[in-house]
Amino acid sequence: MSDTIPPRRPSAPEVRLERLTGAAVAEGGYDKAFLPIGATEYHGPSLPYGTDTVTAETLAEAFARDLGGSLVLPSLSYGVSHHHLAWPWTLSLRPDTLALVVRDIAESLLHHGLKKLVIVSAHDGNPPAANVAARILSQEHGMAVAIFSGWQGKARRLLAGERDIDEDHAGQSEMSLVLYAAPETARLDLADHQPNQFMDHPIDLIDSFAGTVPLGYSGNAAGGSAEEGAAIVAALTGLVVPFLRELDERGWKRGTWMSKIE
Repeated sequence: MSDTIPPRRPSAPEVRLERLTGAAVAEGGYDKAFLPIGATEYHGPSLPYGTDTVTAETLAEAFARDLGGSLVLPSLSYGVSHHHLAWPWTLSLRPDTLALVVRDIAESLLHHGLKKLVIVSAHDGNPPAANVAARILSQEHGMAVAIFSGWQGKARRLLAGERDIDEDHAGQSEMSLVLYAAPETARLDLADHQPNQFMDHPIDLIDSFAGTVPLGYSGNAAGGSAEEGAAIVAALTGLVVPFLRELDERGWKRGTWMSKIE
């Protein structure tokens, strides 16, 4: 048996608002915030209901630490999960409810003079609602809002040739993130190997997930590892943070620098 200690999600420097004192925040010079949005959903026998929240928090913290000048807001642990309600103890918000909650949080930030917000979603039901909120915040308040989502697809492209990252619900990549970020919540001994979902469809059908996979989860959760989780977080941080730095340089305004058309 290997004595190698698996990589683990760091906890310092501290960037989580709920763990910082007023003095620390006042001294920090923070000019932007990250809002992690997860979900409370059934993730099979081996992964916790908070898998998506753990993932969103982990990515938001990694981005904020590497970028600097950023705080991570308390996570939203409820998402738009109506399509998962067929599975036990899944909890859901309506899309308009989530959009209103995001707006309320963002308007609180505006009240305190903070005008840059990055939403980090780790669940597929959340981005449409977050996008609605972001557009209203932009139109009504001139607030700059950026949205990160689709972590599995992005990680799959970034790590192609090195690792075979799946895009399954409660499969290998989600197990890997949890083993890296919150291993005490995973039950690798209960993980099994289910078929991978086929996902390359020409359109998205909005319907219950119950008709998609028989067990409510898919993929090879038994193949997950903390090493893969660390690789995913590092790859996504390397993708996102340089772009956020350029956004800072450009005043968080779109322009030809994005289109590459001069």
